[in-house]
Amino acid sequence: MKDIGYGKAHGKIILIGEHAVVYGHPGISLPFLPLNVFVQAKRSSDDYLDISFYRGPLASAPEILGFLIVLIADLKETLGLQAVSIDIKNNIPESAGMGSSAAISNAVVGAMYDLAEVFLDEKTQFEKTQIAEKIIHGSPSGIDALQTRSNRSHYFVKGKEPEPLSIDLPGYLIVAHSQVKGETRVAVKNIAKLYVQNLAQGHLESLGLMSLLMKEAIEKKEIDDVARLMNQAHFHLQELTVSHPTVDQMVEQALIQGALGAKVTGGGLGGCMIAVAETEIIATRILEALKPFSGDQQWMMRLSI
Repeated sequence: MKDIGYGKAHGKIILIGEHAVVYGHPGISLPFLPLNVFVQAKRSSDDYLDISFYRGPLASAPEILGFLIVLIADLKETLGLQAVSIDIKNNIPESAGMGSSAAISNAVVGAMYDLAEVFLDEKTQFEKTQIAEKIIHGSPSGIDALQTRSNRSHYFVKGKEPEPLSIDLPGYLIVAHSQVKGETRVAVKNIAKLYVQNLAQGHLESLGLMSLLMKEAIEKKEIDDVARLMNQAHFHLQELTVSHPTVDQMVEQALIQGALGAKVTGGGLGGCMIAVAETEIIATRILEALKPFSGDQQWMMRLSI
């Protein structure tokens, strides 16, 4: 019988389609491997949680960690485990649109199944992670639960089997945190209100069409078309009240510094923006210009995933 189980997951980036995927439209997501979560699950006399901002009994964890209380209780029942001590090491920024909560949940699921020595298939991993995601986000698309475990990019439609997507574009992806905490749940509610008022449908349909067109551009390795669609997507996300003034300033600054395209990414109302640049020199210049907003919370990677 094992005394310690291990689990891990990584960050994610939504290239296009955020929020539209909730309404059945397609989206494209990328793994963001530089940022990770590592979890150890140990047999213990009491349920205990150790994470960056809380260390103590699981039952006394702050409300923001309620998703973990529910998830761990479900996993204990499913796996026949008694008390567990969960140690979480996470370097993915929280409330940044990079899948931090889903990555934590995915890693906890993996660690507890490993501790119980029970085989964990992809379907079960996804379903268990979604238990936590529904508590946090209300009506999650499933992209975060999928992408924070997979090393492949995906073309994704809610309720359908995700389609792996190879990305090999001649350029660089820039990710920068606005230092404003995103509010995915609020953004989802705001769009739902607009939808009832018939003010969101056109924007959501446009975002869905752009996801399809971007998939084609990626397959043809047309980075200019990818960037153009990013710019158009940002406009529609602004109209859906998903963006934030600070993020808009960062998008504008990235474009001024030579980005081909830039947009808000993830749940919105803060969080991160992304941009595409042709060369490493331009990408570095953009990151330098964004430092007053993002500090050291900025990253760059080749668009080859």
